[in-house]
Amino acid sequence: MKEIKDKQQNKNQNLPKGWKKVKLGEIIENIEVGGRPKGGTLGILEGIPSIGAEHLSQDGDFDFSSIKYVPRDYFLNAKNGKIKENDILCVKDGATIGKVSRVTKNFPYKQAMINEHVFIVRANDRKLDQTFLYYKLRTEEGHSYIINNIGGSAQGGLKKDFLDYWEILIPKDINTQKRIASILSAFDDKIELNNKINQTLEEMAQAIFKEWFTKNQKAKIKKQKLSELVEIISGYPFSSKLYTRNKKALGVITIKNVQDGNFIPVCNSFIGKESIPKNMNPECRIKNGDILLSLTGNVGRVCFVYGEEYLLNQRVAKLKPKRENDRAFCYFLFRQPTLQNQLINMAKGSAQPNLSPVETGEIVLDIPLREVLDELNEILNQIYNRLVRNALENQKLAELRDLLLPKLMSEEVIVNN
Repeated sequence: MKEIKDKQQNKNQNLPKGWKKVKLGEIIENIEVGGRPKGGTLGILEGIPSIGAEHLSQDGDFDFSSIKYVPRDYFLNAKNGKIKENDILCVKDGATIGKVSRVTKNFPYKQAMINEHVFIVRANDRKLDQTFLYYKLRTEEGHSYIINNIGGSAQGGLKKDFLDYWEILIPKDINTQKRIASILSAFDDKIELNNKINQTLEEMAQAIFKEWFTKNQKAKIKKQKLSELVEIISGYPFSSKLYTRNKKALGVITIKNVQDGNFIPVCNSFIGKESIPKNMNPECRIKNGDILLSLTGNVGRVCFVYGEEYLLNQRVAKLKPKRENDRAFCYFLFRQPTLQNQLINMAKGSAQPNLSPVETGEIVLDIPLREVLDELNEILNQIYNRLVRNALENQKLAELRDLLLPKLMSEEVIVNN
């Protein structure tokens, strides 16, 4: 007995001062799952938003581009799954299992509920700060713990007690927990602000487009092929033999990185500069500010790239303006719903729609005359450059936050009382 007691004392002595180890099962208030009515949400066009795995972003935010609904009566009668401010949402099964997001005060819906593929996690707020727990779950340690607790059934998945036996290190003082959480959330608050600014800038640009094309005179436009305005360059069909595990190599952009108006800077494949094929078009080296177009699947999606240098894989195209000063105009032109619908309708293939760069270049549109286009560019280029700067700043903020995250969670960086 004395030997066991001595081991426990030694274990406690190795802990940082003012910190303790606890099992989450002792301080988790509740974990619950939501649901949907029999028959699902197909055909329900209004009601209460139903949040599923597809709505949680990898960065802890949300993507509501394809929101679904449950009837209000179903929501009112539901006993579980109703979302509250500061809730932690965690994907419990499927391809993105373990993905975690937090419901902040800026969550756009006053009422919403999760479906059967998502957990709500709530801590006992007298023992554990909810935001502290959210960032703990977003650490590499947290992600590894979740993945290692996936069930062994055919589909796999997390059980409601998946966090119960995870022993974590936390400050004894809940105010210290709150201070650590506030440092990390300050980064996310700034990122969210930049995202809102970019959303407003996009709306401004679309309004400028709409206003110009609504009241423009025929004398100020001309019929022009897209190929006269922009070069559509297909990516390179890289062999998987070229891939390396070295994440400091160049990331390979695939169709998954291209969302509509949103570039996902996380790559799954990498190629060293020394392994780049000699016959690859140099334009397939992608840099900050380049414009991408999806050619397969959800065709017609457009985004701009920010950050480091990348390589462009097949099924994605680079839009290179014939004149550099037309870059912003080309981006916002391809973001127009009328052109995007045209691209979707001309895509070929039933199982997997594909867009031809050559045929895309043959599309004829009303384009402003050069003197008018130059006037538009003065405004649009300022908006576009600000969009890219804000996105790049967000990437750097996220990198700094993720660098501090494990250090703050282990008292490697000390937070003063």
